[in-house]
Amino acid sequence: MGFTHFDTDGNAIMVDVSDKEITHRSATAAGCIHVSEPVLRAILDHTAKKGDVLGVARVAGIMATKQTSHLIPLCHPLNITKSTVDFSVDEPARTIEARCTVEVDGKTGVEMEALTGVQVALLTIYDMCKAMDRTMEITDVRLLHKDGGKTGCFRRQETPPVIAVSGVKNVGKTTFLEHLIPLLTEKGLKVAVLKHDGHEFQPDDPGTDTDRLRKAGAIGTAICSATQLRVGRDWTLPGAETAVRKLSSAFPDADLILCEGFKNSNFKKIELIRTDVSTASVCDRETLLAVATDGAPLDGVPAIGLTDYDKAVTLILEELGIV
Repeated sequence: MGFTHFDTDGNAIMVDVSDKEITHRSATAAGCIHVSEPVLRAILDHTAKKGDVLGVARVAGIMATKQTSHLIPLCHPLNITKSTVDFSVDEPARTIEARCTVEVDGKTGVEMEALTGVQVALLTIYDMCKAMDRTMEITDVRLLHKDGGKTGCFRRQETPPVIAVSGVKNVGKTTFLEHLIPLLTEKGLKVAVLKHDGHEFQPDDPGTDTDRLRKAGAIGTAICSATQLRVGRDWTLPGAETAVRKLSSAFPDADLILCEGFKNSNFKKIELIRTDVSTASVCDRETLLAVATDGAPLDGVPAIGLTDYDKAVTLILEELGIV
């Protein structure tokens, strides 16, 4: 597809939409700002000197959507029918996400309006808090989805699909995953794995130099040899969804994330029930793809054997829409 903002002589032009039909169009964009702990507390406790940071940022973002054609040279002026800006706060990660949704009945879409609204909202947070901290970072500005128009619907895949292998302790989750991964790899999938630890773990081996330096106050540690590099930072990840996003960012080429554990999450799961360890399900049945068991099946839930790895792979591929 060629660019439409240039004429035959290469001059920039506003696209002629005269012959297009008026349709309902919408778009949602998102972005994040990473702040320090004092800044986050000032925002949440409403103690920032410049006032209600998120309240002002929301209004700024909405106003920006209506001014997009004045900022982006070749955008069409639009009679916007809806514009909203909402925030979600991840306190442990000290991150505020802004989401902007814009709607219009018109001849052209509102992706740029949504993206502009997000960025101005985040810039407003920066402006209102910069006296406290100028190291704030704005990241991950992206279009999440758009509807309407000739190109139809767009939905961003925020993370790869996630499937969990769950069950009680010592039921054999790691062994099950060890057999699944090579079979899925043979099918052409790139698999990343996230393990849930029910107990606190040490990111650096106790007593090692990196452990001592981390305890001394370093925000992160790294150690390298001629052939290896180990980096540690942000070891406390708040919740399964955030952990998945972190893993997805580290491995953007992953086709699938397999989780070990996370029995209480909303992820789709294969639950293992081994009769010499447990006989009852510990997962929400609405999340179960199947139960792998050597005992009685659960009503209404597909059952496979504890070593029926090929069948498990088939179920996963069906869930992903590959077979």
